Amino acid sequence: MKDILKEIADELDQLGSIDKAIAMAIELEDEGREYYLEKASSLSNQAARDLYRFLADEELKHAGYLKQYRDQKKAPVVEFHYPQFKASFTEEFSGNKLEEIGILLAALRFEHKSEYFYTELAKRAEDNEQKEFFENVAAAERGHYRIIDELLESATEFRMQT
Repeated sequence: MKDILKEIADELDQLGSIDKAIAMAIELEDEGREYYLEKASSLSNQAARDLYRFLADEELKHAGYLKQYRDQKKAPVVEFHYPQFKASFTEEFSGNKLEEIGILLAALRFEHKSEYFYTELAKRAEDNEQKEFFENVAAAERGHYRIIDELLESATEFRMQT
């Protein structure tokens, strides 16, 4: 089994510069946004659609932060406010529950890889400002992971029939 996290670290080592890594990060954020928008349109559960639209907007924000950093060589403030999706998931998933859970698992994996990617960029940072910027983006990705994990917990917890 290949270790995707090691592959990410190896790929970053081969890029040779933070500028190339930032370009790669922008592409990954754009791809993530497209994925989330595509999945949002395929889900019947309103709360799941809302989550995916939220995540798509977050990916767009992250790409914007990266572009701003690339263009201005100054780290922007990375903002992440933890939304409360859990309450909206108290309803049962639709008849496609397994498909919806599978999509959430794919998103969980994507966010985990993204967090790792930015953590690795922080380790390779050329100065403290750059390091802090990448750590803040990694923290936002970790927040996304936490949201998805809570939704998976809600969707898969044992429910006693009465």
